[in-house]
Amino acid sequence: MSILLMLFSIGMGAWQHYHGKAGETLGKRLILQLEAKRALVSLFRELEEGGEVVSPVPGTTLPYLVFKDGLNNLEMVYLQKDEPKSIEEKREIWRAMVVKRDMMKAIPDDPKILMEHVLKLTFTTYHYGGVFISATLRGGRGDFSLVNFVRLQNVAAEDTN
Repeated sequence: MSILLMLFSIGMGAWQHYHGKAGETLGKRLILQLEAKRALVSLFRELEEGGEVVSPVPGTTLPYLVFKDGLNNLEMVYLQKDEPKSIEEKREIWRAMVVKRDMMKAIPDDPKILMEHVLKLTFTTYHYGGVFISATLRGGRGDFSLVNFVRLQNVAAEDTN
């Protein structure tokens, strides 16, 4: 009986240890996914405030996007390699960056990080006022992908539909 109780207690301890590790891993993965989704929302908001897509031209796909805002300033969303994460993950990991070129200033603003943990990000211009975004993001031990359409606030593009 004591042998059975010892085996049972060892088994329960191992199960609790495994269950705790699995919950911790799942928690980290969910946090990364939530952070990535928040970053995507900020990307969508940045684009929605744009006025007109400059590049890629309608019907083409590129890993970057150039658009004009309401004041005719240029903004560019592009990928920049995250060297430390790439080494850690043993695969290419990117950051989505945005840089704004205010036409009233001589030099562009400093680039800002829009989102991290990016495996792939492409922009397909549907028309000058709308862009399909395809992204694959790293979330914990897994990857997740999404495709979304963002409509820029552009009166001129609405006339071309």
